[in-house]
Amino acid sequence: MADTAITISDDRVTVLSNQERGASGFTHKFRVLSSDIALGAGATDTVTMTLGNTPANFIIDKAAVNVSTAFAGTTAMTIIVGTTTDTNNFIESISILTAGLKQPATGKNTVATIAGSTGTAAISLVATFTNSTGGSPSALTAGALDIYLSIAEPASFG
Repeated sequence: MADTAITISDDRVTVLSNQERGASGFTHKFRVLSSDIALGAGATDTVTMTLGNTPANFIIDKAAVNVSTAFAGTTAMTIIVGTTTDTNNFIESISILTAGLKQPATGKNTVATIAGSTGTAAISLVATFTNSTGGSPSALTAGALDIYLSIAEPASFG
């Protein structure tokens, strides 16, 4: 099993407008295409994408993944979303082979239950894509998803 580390392109990171924040509750959107993670030829390879850093003081209280186009070309591909300290503390392992909104497992959607959802030092946000059976990440032929996070900086509140 090999892991390929990559960083998301700046043009795929969006700070949502006030209207979008009010409607959804999310502050940031990260757009990932199958071509971004089509790396690694092993059947159990992973691709770890750095999404960016949190502010020095932060609260992350919401997370979701919307698979707008199902990923194709492999038999099993999952995503987890978290930080370099806890790679799945926002989204635990979910399949991206079917389209639709993917929300955190029970208990993963509130600050009180997400370990590492607050901090006093900046930390890297990551999404890890895992191929677990036949095929490989490099065999992907289609797929698009958006990772949504609600990231607040308490120091900016007052």
